[in-house]
Amino acid sequence: MADMLRTARFFAPRTLAISCVMLLLAVASGCQKTDPIVTYSIPTEVPEQLRAGNDRMLAVMVPKDDQTWFFKITAAPEEAVAVVEDDFRKFVESITFEDDKPVLGELPEGWQLGGSKPMRFASIDVNTPNKQLDISVSSLPKQPDWDAEVAMNVNRWRGQVGLAPSSEKWASGEPIEIEAADGTAIWVDIVGKSSGGSPPMMSGMTGGPMSRGQMPNDDIHSGVAGGSMAAGSSASKAPASGAGGSAESPASRFKYDRPEGWRDGRMSSMRMAAFNVGPEDAEAEITVIPAGGDLRGNVARWLGQIRPEGVADEVVDKALEDAEKVKVDGRDAQRFLLLGSDPDAGTAIDATIVPLDEGFSLFIKMTGPAKTVTAESEAIKSFLESIQL
Repeated sequence: MADMLRTARFFAPRTLAISCVMLLLAVASGCQKTDPIVTYSIPTEVPEQLRAGNDRMLAVMVPKDDQTWFFKITAAPEEAVAVVEDDFRKFVESITFEDDKPVLGELPEGWQLGGSKPMRFASIDVNTPNKQLDISVSSLPKQPDWDAEVAMNVNRWRGQVGLAPSSEKWASGEPIEIEAADGTAIWVDIVGKSSGGSPPMMSGMTGGPMSRGQMPNDDIHSGVAGGSMAAGSSASKAPASGAGGSAESPASRFKYDRPEGWRDGRMSSMRMAAFNVGPEDAEAEITVIPAGGDLRGNVARWLGQIRPEGVADEVVDKALEDAEKVKVDGRDAQRFLLLGSDPDAGTAIDATIVPLDEGFSLFIKMTGPAKTVTAESEAIKSFLESIQL
């Protein structure tokens, strides 16, 4: 017992001292001043070196036989396009044609043929210190009114770089001397404000600042992007294969499986494929066509084709809202089932819009009696799933 008391007397003062020190430390730390609040002035404008600059686009339209050929540098930073301007002009001025197609031949230094892309005859990659540029080469059937065709295309391109349409002749385009051209070739040089990325697509689907009055008919093009289909090329008009087989247009690299019972339809220079389906006394027509125009404008136009009495904005809104989201060769597409005022009779349209490059779209459209269009719904679905672009 005596030993225990001595031990207690030995530890008690030390324990008390340690406790006091810990208490003092706790009090001291609680009394320390907090760091002062510091305010910063942050500029609201983006620094000059980070601001998006101007975009520049160069393009040439060359009439040749019954085709219009397009050579276009996709909109890119102005300083990058300036590096290749002279080479690009010399390249198009010296272009020649063989079998109705341009001979690309030996390309300038730093240029090389790129991979195949839908709706193009060729792609050319051009290296610059600032950016790799993309030159597209494509064609479409030439329109009867050359001046109007030029203005329509140039104004569409102007819209891609944020410029308003021009009412001037050729919409600011100017003639360029190209010996191989059958008529006046047009040089286009457009500079607009960059959006900091790729040129926007109208209505989330297709490009081209065109009013409803400028919406193309199904067999009339409205711009450059369409045309890897060469003029008069039998390849672009090749009939589909038999039921269950696949077909390919070598020019457009368009492949698909044709559902059983689909018959060859009427082809044209703008149609990549055409079929007739259903009984002969209630036949529907299916066409596959590259074209432009904004999403709402196309849907409104189609509804007008089957509702001659007129189409209210609410009807168009409902059609856009009810669109089915589908995938076509990995691309986000929209499918519309459009019925007349009497859904059980009259004409109906089953149309799918697939976005392509250059702000264009592929239109797969079936038009015919409502009962036939409805009956072919699953066949159209399988056709869409088989498409390769």
